[in-house]
Amino acid sequence: MVGIIPKPIKKTPKLYEFIPHLAFGLVVVVVLVYTILFYLDNQASKKLWDLEDKIAQVGTKEERSAETQILLDKQRISDFSTMLHNHNKTSSLFKFLEENCHPKVWFTALELNSGDSQVMLSGETPNFQTFGQQIAIFQNQDLVKKIEITDLAIGKSGQATFTFSLSLDPKIFQNNEPR
Repeated sequence: MVGIIPKPIKKTPKLYEFIPHLAFGLVVVVVLVYTILFYLDNQASKKLWDLEDKIAQVGTKEERSAETQILLDKQRISDFSTMLHNHNKTSSLFKFLEENCHPKVWFTALELNSGDSQVMLSGETPNFQTFGQQIAIFQNQDLVKKIEITDLAIGKSGQATFTFSLSLDPKIFQNNEPR
């Protein structure tokens, strides 16, 4: 007979009765804050559009057209300057050859592939010793990566005729002039 004796009913604490009201109040506050922020955002957007309209009305149509053309021309000039500065300067090869050629060597042909930094040179020297000195001069240059002799022969009057290729560092063709 355990269940027959009535027991007093336990009362729930006041805090538990207050929690649903608190949760409902928080939801209402969040909705109100969201609505206020949405309203303020719309007002700011309207003001921005009004200011943009006023700015657009300040200049005449011709002035805006001229401004657009000037900005386009400025961009073209900037692009051209960049392109000109980055352009390979192949004429610097002649200065390199002038500074690094043996006085008794003369070149009869030159083929240049600036994309691969390859130069094919043909020429004559009085003897093989001079040719060897010329090769040594090129080998001592930092801008020369590789020398490949493709033809070497004795000419009709005893001079040495040759053909060789130089693999150069691409830095030799860089345009180093200031902008």
